[in-house]
Amino acid sequence: MSPIKKQNSGKDDNKKSNFIKSNLSFLRGEHNKTLDEMSELLGLSGKSSYRAYENGDALPSIHILMKLASFYDVSLDELVRFDLSKKEKTNAKTINEPEVPVVPIKARAGYVSGFQDDHFIDNLKTIKIPYKPYGITRAFQIDGDSMEPEVNDGAYVVGIKIDQNELQSGKNYIVVTDDGDIVYKMVVENQNSLNLISRNPKYPAKEVDKEKIKEMWKYYCHLNKT
Repeated sequence: MSPIKKQNSGKDDNKKSNFIKSNLSFLRGEHNKTLDEMSELLGLSGKSSYRAYENGDALPSIHILMKLASFYDVSLDELVRFDLSKKEKTNAKTINEPEVPVVPIKARAGYVSGFQDDHFIDNLKTIKIPYKPYGITRAFQIDGDSMEPEVNDGAYVVGIKIDQNELQSGKNYIVVTDDGDIVYKMVVENQNSLNLISRNPKYPAKEVDKEKIKEMWKYYCHLNKT
């Protein structure tokens, strides 16, 4: 997705765009995110695209602005019209520690059969994560050492729900299959199947037909069990 080049349409637009660029730079710093991380989050072609927003060389589309407002937990109006660097940080802890439903190892069997049941999801316990991601999020507890040293046994991996057509081959995902498996792996896409690859070399790759995939969750962050 390419940024929209800014057009000089008047003083009011320039003033608003100045708030957008300064707010984006300020908020990214507050959340300790790199240009690469924000570009990946937004589906941009590279960090230069996001840098263009911060430099005021391009204006984000309304779709991108909505994503950014959701991620930074501010209103669209605040993001565009106000200098957020001057906003009092009274609710920083609440903003930075949203809660997401967590599927522990012992609840996996129930999840595979009940993941479409709102009552089941509502009764899952929650965990706090550092920042609010954009989209539907869920945490899954990892069973085993197949992704060590990257993610330890018992860690909680937080994922953002995606459709299969949003898959980026070579990235890490939580994959839920119709035979009851919930695995966290690096995924390589084939025409009709997915290769699920462990980081730990002692585990061989596993091939799964695409039609057997029930859910996919793109890696967002993980919390090691303490």
